[in-house]
Amino acid sequence: MSGINNIIGNFLTFVVILKRAVRQHIQEIRYFLNAKKRYLGEAYLKNNPSMFLRKKTHHLERYLFAPSSYPSDVAKRASSDIEKVLSNGKGIPPAQEKWARKILDEYKAGLEGGCPMLMNKAKRQKSPVAAEDLMELMQQRRSRRIFVDTPLTDAEKTAICQAALAAPSSCNRQTLYLIFVEEPKLKEFVSSTIPGGYQFFAHAPCILLLISDAGDYRYPDDRMMPFIEGSAAVQNIYLLCETMGLGCCWGSYTSFGSVARENEVRKRLKIPDTHVIVASLAIGKSSQVVCEIPRDLPENRFTSNYYGNS
Repeated sequence: MSGINNIIGNFLTFVVILKRAVRQHIQEIRYFLNAKKRYLGEAYLKNNPSMFLRKKTHHLERYLFAPSSYPSDVAKRASSDIEKVLSNGKGIPPAQEKWARKILDEYKAGLEGGCPMLMNKAKRQKSPVAAEDLMELMQQRRSRRIFVDTPLTDAEKTAICQAALAAPSSCNRQTLYLIFVEEPKLKEFVSSTIPGGYQFFAHAPCILLLISDAGDYRYPDDRMMPFIEGSAAVQNIYLLCETMGLGCCWGSYTSFGSVARENEVRKRLKIPDTHVIVASLAIGKSSQVVCEIPRDLPENRFTSNYYGNS
């Protein structure tokens, strides 16, 4: 009898999981299809010329380094697109325009496979941080949940944003945006929608939300890229905060499943329908001491070529 009960119980569990999965995937597909509408054809140039230029310049730069790895029409299309954006000139930061023109000029000068930096044998800059110092910082990093009631300064917010934007970005799209939630009632609301964080996020001086403009990502191939990039940015923020006397705690908070009342969150925070929520952090001054967290030995976690000891 117990065997039958187990079979029934397992089946019911499977049905519940399947229903949740179908509901979440339908929500995800609907979102990406709606977001994609703003990034098809000429709409891309109109809605986000800066991202378009970054991506196309990145494509052309990759071609210059290794032209034999790409069809020649890749470079022709990219250069044509770059010229189209530059001729319009609207919504492009000066530094980005300068970089795009530099890459375009190198392509037109016939420098395929001969990037000036390579031709001039430019040396890679030496890191200002010693490997052992960086390793010590990474090992010192902790999740802190007790904060001092001191608002973040504008300089701290700027530094945090700069750290996030320094993280790797697929095709140089640079899709991340940051929302610093500090207003008490709004902070309480956001905190209540964070699984595993609602108990203490509201007590932090700031809840930081990272959102990503996901409209240009290919669906379903790139469906995880916004969240991967958000994770890289979170680690950058963690390390920076560790050096600034700020505490961080990463909340389980991503679109399509782990944001309670996501539609309400989007409405209250005015998050566009082309952007996904990729991470949340409680941030603020913290003097909390967190015990050392044991980690496994490195030699127990890596092998060469194959998993395990095969």
